[in-house]
Amino acid sequence: MKRRDSADASPVTLRRAVASDAPAIEVIFDAAVRVGWSYLGELVAKPLFTSEDWDHLVADHIPPNVLLVAVDDTDGVVGYTAVHVEDCEMFLLFVHPAYAGRGIGRALLAAAHDALRAAGCSEAFLFVHEQNTRALGVYAAAGYRPGGSDRISDFRGTRVRELRLVKQL
Repeated sequence: MKRRDSADASPVTLRRAVASDAPAIEVIFDAAVRVGWSYLGELVAKPLFTSEDWDHLVADHIPPNVLLVAVDDTDGVVGYTAVHVEDCEMFLLFVHPAYAGRGIGRALLAAAHDALRAAGCSEAFLFVHEQNTRALGVYAAAGYRPGGSDRISDFRGTRVRELRLVKQL
């Protein structure tokens, strides 16, 4: 995907993901982490997950869970979000870096919040890497605040502290 000026931007629509979206979701994740997770160094130079992992992600997000994709009329899937409605968790949100700054992340986040509200959630939570300053800024602008806890995740031997953020819906 090449970066386009906003004047050249075609409209983006949101829809539920289907199995055939898994390869595009994989490409978006890999591109986004190469840019946004540079604090992981060389680890992000290669994919962190296999194609089969992405197939499973899509398959695991059938209702009641939600996996939405943002689709550009020209380039196809350019972003995605996933929520776990039973836990009220905002699980994933990624936009291809070539589409950053176009409001796609905000649209996906709003749709994710709508799905959580529709499931009866009054509060959403998520985990974000403490070094991911861009994501922390996006979530703060959307009304997320520190939730008072954290967890440690492991990415191929590299431990990452993730902060729990919460938002009233």
